[in-house]
Parts: sequence; structure tokens; C-alpha cells
Amino acid sequence: MKKILSRIGLGLLVLLIVSIGVCFYIGAFTYAFRLMILLLFVFGGMGAIYKLKNDEYMYNGYTGSRRSDRDEYEEYTR
Repeated sequence: MKKILSRIGLGLLVLLIVSIGVCFYIGAFTYAFRLMILLLFVFGGMGAIYKLKNDEYMYNGYTGSRRSDRDEYEEYTR
């Protein structure tokens, strides 16, 4: 399911980029700039989601396992 959704999302991004080029070609600059802003929002949203996932991973890495400070130091200096 995840693989299918990622392919659909990638296809929509490619379609969006192609439509920006077509809008510039036919002279519909207003639509092209609106699509560029939409693309900016999409990439900004993706970045926010990946940052949230990274923060959750880092938080669970430090609090998920009940290790002592000494174990963390030994694992880091291995």
C-alpha cells in the first residue's frame, strides 16, 4: 500500500512540474506561478513530515530503551 501511494505521489509531482512548463509555454503565467507556489507548499509539507519523523526517532532512541548513561557512552565510543 505504501509503495502504491508513493508511486501515485511521485506521478502527481511529475505531472505538476510538467504542467508548470506547459503553462509557461502557452502563456498562462498566473496559473504557472500558482502551481509553483503549490509545489513549494508540497515540498515544505514533506520536509515538515520528515523532520517530525526524525524528531520522534531521536526521542525514542534516547528514551525508548532503559539504558544508563554509561552504556550510551560506551556505545558511542565503540
